[in-house]
Amino acid sequence: MNLIVCLEDKNGMMFNKRRLSQDVVIREDIYNNLDKNSLIMNSYSFKMFEKDNSDKDIVVREDLPVEDSDNLQFIEDKQLGDFEDKIDKLIIYYWNRRYPSDLKFNIDLENGKWQVVSEEEFPGNSHEKITKKIIVKK
Repeated sequence: MNLIVCLEDKNGMMFNKRRLSQDVVIREDIYNNLDKNSLIMNSYSFKMFEKDNSDKDIVVREDLPVEDSDNLQFIEDKQLGDFEDKIDKLIIYYWNRRYPSDLKFNIDLENGKWQVVSEEEFPGNSHEKITKKIIVKK
């Protein structure tokens, strides 16, 4: 599985069943890196993406994550630790800010199983700096 998540500085994902933040620049980056693949997400996330009017193939499913090694899955509202063994690649966008959160990303990326293969920083629309890391299983 190839997953995309957005995290704040303490690995928070959501607060009170709401996303912590959103930035159109991240969505543009995701679209630019899809190639011919689909982007899979749930209906909650689709509400943010549908306003972009993208020509990319977006598949809406509620049973995420799904075992799919070809496409990218955008996950905002699920802990992923139980799926760690099935994940091949993580694309993580860090907000470089601290927000209150009650849903945390629960995969230990320092446990020796993961390797950062790419890291870049770019300015966002609503964030001065966004850090994108591509992390693969060793």
